[in-house]
Amino acid sequence: MSQSFVPRSPVLYPEHYLWYILASCLDILVTYIIVYRLGGSEVNKVADNLLSLFGHWGLIGLKFATVILVVAVCELVGRVRPGLGRRIALAAIIISAMPVGIGLLQVFAWTHFFDRVP
Repeated sequence: MSQSFVPRSPVLYPEHYLWYILASCLDILVTYIIVYRLGGSEVNKVADNLLSLFGHWGLIGLKFATVILVVAVCELVGRVRPGLGRRIALAAIIISAMPVGIGLLQVFAWTHFFDRVP
């Protein structure tokens, strides 16, 4: 009468969260390159204000605060409605990856097609 113990993940959507964290880290990296290396500017006004006040650490703090918020929302919603929690996590990945893709296109365009002013 032994029962097998199957450990349960402490979070509902660990794979989704890993992809979301990766997209968030890439967003920080691409933003850093655009703002500090290429002389561009941040479009998001909240992030721009934090960059002005705290430098890149303000951007990192904002991004990881949003990661905590999104994971908390997914966990709370997912415990009641698992399908909806999963869709929110997937939407967060897509929404976070879009600025990365756009930023990489900008970096490519600025470094390959346009004359940069030193």
